[in-house]
Amino acid sequence: MAYIGIDVGGTNLVAGLVNDQGAILKKASRPVDKSMSDRDLCRELASLAEEARLAGGLSREGIQAVGVGIPGLVDNKTGVVVMTANMPFRNTPLRELFQREWDVPVYLGNDANCAALGEYWAGSAKGCSPTVMITLGTGIGGGMVVDGKLFTGFANSGMEVGHMVTRPGGLTCGCGNQGCWEQYGSATGLIRMTREAMEQNPDSLLWQVCGGDLEKVQGRTPFQAAKEGDKTALEVLEAYRQELALGLISLVNVLQPEVICMGGGVSNADDELLLTPLTELVKKGSFDKTMPTRLVRASLGNDAGVVGAALLCNSL
Repeated sequence: MAYIGIDVGGTNLVAGLVNDQGAILKKASRPVDKSMSDRDLCRELASLAEEARLAGGLSREGIQAVGVGIPGLVDNKTGVVVMTANMPFRNTPLRELFQREWDVPVYLGNDANCAALGEYWAGSAKGCSPTVMITLGTGIGGGMVVDGKLFTGFANSGMEVGHMVTRPGGLTCGCGNQGCWEQYGSATGLIRMTREAMEQNPDSLLWQVCGGDLEKVQGRTPFQAAKEGDKTALEVLEAYRQELALGLISLVNVLQPEVICMGGGVSNADDELLLTPLTELVKKGSFDKTMPTRLVRASLGNDAGVVGAALLCNSL
């Protein structure tokens, strides 16, 4: 039997035909049409799933289930997408609308949870339990897998790790609170810190790396300058690692996962500039100084969400 996983992103929709080992056999993708209503988008997801199925040469009967990873709050019990920040879903009965086009079992999951499942079944955290996945992007997403099952909390909205308060009274977050971890440990936080340092250090190599334009600063900018030994960039990264470590230490102390898998563009930085010193900071700040938890880089990239969505039926 095979499964189909769909990763709903702000820019692209990606569907993958996945086997029970978590290997992607075929993929299909389409850009997001931002003019679509939520109902139109549900029909588009069903059409994309069909495209992936046909690419693999399977009949409808050969597909055990379809899973959909959504960047927002979902209720798998009812099959409803409660809300999303950047998509037109608001109390949308996605399962019902999908099944009008294709009557197949449909499972819904948060995109960060799906990424965690993908890495657990087929990536850097394969077979590790508990596994915690964090994604360093515009914010910080999180998911946890325990013995192959997602942990989502009593009301299915747990593991919002980006909204742990690590700086009380700090910057106002999009959630309304102040000092959330994602304001400091995300790629967005790193970019802000880099720009602030550049304004205070006009002679820094950081200016050359981004062509003299603050608006062109990206998450990789300080890593590029740090490789050349730029003092300001090295200081930015030291401060950023401290902020990132604050949240990781809490996760280790509370959950003690076997693995914390780090995804997102920032996680691709060279080990000597991120993972190695970060591991030492977390070890130093953790209650258990033997640091049994391993920090690893996610390995599936954008495929993690597809694989995890496909295997939601085995993980809820």
